[in-house]
Amino acid sequence: MVRRYLRSRKAVAAAAAVVFVVWSNPQVVPVGKSSWMPRFGEPGAPGSREHGLDAVPRNLTLHLATHSHSDIGWNLSFEGYYDSSVHGVLRGVCAALWADGRRRFTWGDLAFLDLWLDDEGDEASSVDGRLTWRQVVGELMRRGQWAVVGGTYVSPDEGLTTWWGHNAAVDVGHRTLARQLNATTSVGWQIDNFGHHSTVAHVLGNTGYTTLVLGRMAYRDLYDFASQGQLQFWWQSREHTGARPLLTHFLAEHYGLVSARFDFDRTSRCDSDALLGELLRLARRHVRQYPGHGHVLVMMGDDLRFVRAARWFGCLDRLVARSRQHPQWRDVRLQYSTVPEYLAAARPYLERARLRRHGGDFYPYQDKPVEQYWSGILGSRPYLKWLVRDTEQIVQHAEGLVAMQGLRRGNASDAASALEPHLEFCRKQVAIGYHHDAITGTCTDAAYADYVRRLRLAAHVALRVGLAALQPDAGPARIEHVLDGRVDAYNTATRDVADPGRDRVKIGAGRCAADACAGAAVAVTNAALLAAQSQVVRLRVHSGDAVLVDHAGAAVRDVHVRAADNGAYDVDFVARDVPAFGVRTYAVGNRTRYPDAPPLRTLAAPGLRAPAAAEAELRQGGVRVRLAGERDGAVRIEAGGRVLRHQLRAYFGNPHMQSSGAYVMHSFGLMYSVVFWLFGGALAAGLAAAWAAHSGRAPRAMRALRVPRVGGCGAGVAALAGGGAGAMCVYYAGQVASVARLDAWTRGQGAAVLVLPVAAAAYVVGGALRWRAWRVGACVAGACAGVALALLLVPAWQSRPLTARRLRFAAARADGVCDVARARVAGGIDAEYMLCADAPHLLHVSALVHAPRDREVFARLTGGRGRALRLFDGASVRSRQSSVWTPVPGAFYPAPALAQLDGLAVHLRQSVGVASVVRGALDVLVHRSMSANDFRGLKQPLTDTQPARVALIVDLRADADPIPDNLRVNAPALAFVLPPHMAAPPYAGSDAPALPPLSLVGVRALRQESGGLRVDARVLAHGPVDFAAARLLNNAGSAATRVHGDWALCDASAANRTQTPAAQISLRTGEQALFRF
Repeated sequence: MVRRYLRSRKAVAAAAAVVFVVWSNPQVVPVGKSSWMPRFGEPGAPGSREHGLDAVPRNLTLHLATHSHSDIGWNLSFEGYYDSSVHGVLRGVCAALWADGRRRFTWGDLAFLDLWLDDEGDEASSVDGRLTWRQVVGELMRRGQWAVVGGTYVSPDEGLTTWWGHNAAVDVGHRTLARQLNATTSVGWQIDNFGHHSTVAHVLGNTGYTTLVLGRMAYRDLYDFASQGQLQFWWQSREHTGARPLLTHFLAEHYGLVSARFDFDRTSRCDSDALLGELLRLARRHVRQYPGHGHVLVMMGDDLRFVRAARWFGCLDRLVARSRQHPQWRDVRLQYSTVPEYLAAARPYLERARLRRHGGDFYPYQDKPVEQYWSGILGSRPYLKWLVRDTEQIVQHAEGLVAMQGLRRGNASDAASALEPHLEFCRKQVAIGYHHDAITGTCTDAAYADYVRRLRLAAHVALRVGLAALQPDAGPARIEHVLDGRVDAYNTATRDVADPGRDRVKIGAGRCAADACAGAAVAVTNAALLAAQSQVVRLRVHSGDAVLVDHAGAAVRDVHVRAADNGAYDVDFVARDVPAFGVRTYAVGNRTRYPDAPPLRTLAAPGLRAPAAAEAELRQGGVRVRLAGERDGAVRIEAGGRVLRHQLRAYFGNPHMQSSGAYVMHSFGLMYSVVFWLFGGALAAGLAAAWAAHSGRAPRAMRALRVPRVGGCGAGVAALAGGGAGAMCVYYAGQVASVARLDAWTRGQGAAVLVLPVAAAAYVVGGALRWRAWRVGACVAGACAGVALALLLVPAWQSRPLTARRLRFAAARADGVCDVARARVAGGIDAEYMLCADAPHLLHVSALVHAPRDREVFARLTGGRGRALRLFDGASVRSRQSSVWTPVPGAFYPAPALAQLDGLAVHLRQSVGVASVVRGALDVLVHRSMSANDFRGLKQPLTDTQPARVALIVDLRADADPIPDNLRVNAPALAFVLPPHMAAPPYAGSDAPALPPLSLVGVRALRQESGGLRVDARVLAHGPVDFAAARLLNNAGSAATRVHGDWALCDASAANRTQTPAAQISLRTGEQALFRF
């Protein structure tokens, strides 16, 4: 009997299924998991099983860390939150702390503190009329009652922020803290960021931080760390081992309240015994996850809390007093603490303990089980992502111009002092744009409009600052005149972006009209890149008799002119070899002054235009690119023996079940799982009916429905047949069925169109082959496996091209500077391919995209090898590779600057999400618009109707080093219109010798007490460097010192820094250092 049972195939299959389910569920067996297994069972918080702890240990201290988390815009704008709650929180907390010296409070949002102290910091406070609010906060900090943590101006998104952006957020935050309160901090505070990047560990460790508190970790990482009691660890970027490791504390639970009973903004009830019981239960959970030192951090606050600060502290005072008398609290101490006080109490033990050392990061971020990947943030609101980067480039350039011209003139300390406050305003707006609810796009329309307004204003002010820095008579009066006036300037990178009015610099009719041309100078500046570069410059001139010459008076070669509207002319040329940290100037004047130069009218040509065709060709600098449309809507790109493909595709969302939203991106299989359940149910029902009808005990009515027998097959063939049917179902749902039909099926409407044919086919096949029950089961199991494997192994079936027809190139233009070809992909969406003379090995591929509702549009570039991603953030290259078992949303990673496969490199001018779900292909999220809410706190769905152009700059060379080109792509030249007398040296700059591979990561010009000018420049080495320090800023007359203990270009905490003379700049690869000139 036993042998016969063990030989039974059913028993073996059942036992195998039980073992598989148990072993794949980490709640049951939490060790030795393969990377794909958490898909079938997600982890929870570890319990006594892991550590064998149940009772609260003796001599335990619970630290009540009162705090209020305030986002710099989210459901409301920055000022909206300040006016509605934050202003009252700050005043109320000050009053509550002043009333009782035992109370403590932690604040981490410097932008709000800065706004409040600027607004009323010098007004008499309501707590003590003899002191201003600034003095009250300063006194509370001196007493240890108020702690400021974080130190960054805002809490930026860690994956989408550039290296310069991370450093700027720290710089501005430390300067703000020093200016407002003469204070600093060494505790990092990243409790609401959507995943954590090792870049932050390096930036903070390199600028003086010692500890860091994190608040969001992906499910798998949380289980891994918590199950071993390792939520306190040393974090150091493995790409940058030179920075000090940070002692990192991860919050095992959300930064919010223990329970709703503690929300005293919304309840006045204070049941001391019940609340103390909840705190004891929290302590039992936490001592298992933070074992050893006997200190537990209790986060007492949440978003925008402590509006009723007096009520909060009144009840917490009673809790602390009651705990002294409660019998269950004899060995447990409850006290107020700031976060730095808690870390100081635990640090002596942690420094002796053998803590885990972590060198990676925590991506992709997934907050809940079953595919809750926050990949949606990587493609939401792409226009805002581009605007942040464009403004950053202009601000970075403007601060370089102030320092550069100050060093050259030698007496520009007054100008630097006058311009620095305006630059600081611009840096603050860029920092706000990098806030984790801004650049991710997870904000309401009102907050989005406020971010856009701020960034546009910052870009305009930064251009004015740059123009003022270029003035030869840059006194205070002249600077104010320039800052209040009009500025004619633009970022040369805007050739890739359709933003009306910003695509070229305009020389107005007041300077050069049709009847008279007084002239103007065009200064092309390269103040943000430590290497010479060439850039295409676009002008609009209102006189055909004007001429274009260089600073020596010679006619510029390769000028291409086209007649525009209203008698104007569009002039394009290449500003070649603009020196590192320098300027090259050109003059637009009349023929009286420059008689040897040809007038623009004689150079005007329409450009060579090709008729609409299925093919187009681009040529520049000896590079030839052939474009051809293919049947599936892709564009075939042939260049130098290489073949690439570009196609715009879309994932389509389901607003009715497991819908994607502002944060979360779901896979096709999860959103339309009902379709596959219907298919599986219909298949099983049809096969079961066939088995019943053809069995010997079938009723007479069913016997009449029997089908003739045509043969038989084994269980293996039945399983293969089911697997093939499952794969066909996935293909039909993903590539054939209309989205409207799929949505209807998920709502239970019209399902008969799917169910009846599948059931009928299953009935016929099962009856004709006379399948018995075990073959029916094998077929159904095979169908389930076929669906799952098709969804995982053929991810291309989960998306569709925006157009399924062969593309035709509606217009092509060859004008000698940039050759352009355009193809209409879908209604209102044009793909553009551009090859320019300044870098003919880089093909600019872009599309002006507006995402249809419930669509996630992405560009697929094919032509690489493998699936191993390499992503560059401006400082280091990180390798990423997702498993074939990972669903599509979990394969996307943030890419700020460069995405690369073997043989394929794509430069980015804005942060995007990148994946490689198909071997040899890069998928880049370019737009998305969702009509459903994923309920992560945002009060409205993210329905984005703003068109945006995302440019992908493809390196046509197969295996060249892309880093030098990427630095140039993300530090483009600016072009300014100046008075005509400034077209001659010394404003033309000098041709400085080439510098080693360095990046300029912040530069600041300051007036010294002695009256001279001081320039602080932070540089990052992309390779080993060793050269004379005088070459760094193209100024041989400046002495340099290296500043150790870099506190973010800030004058606070000078005691923690040392300076040594630096005749040579010697840096290792990836090392960053601050130098003072």
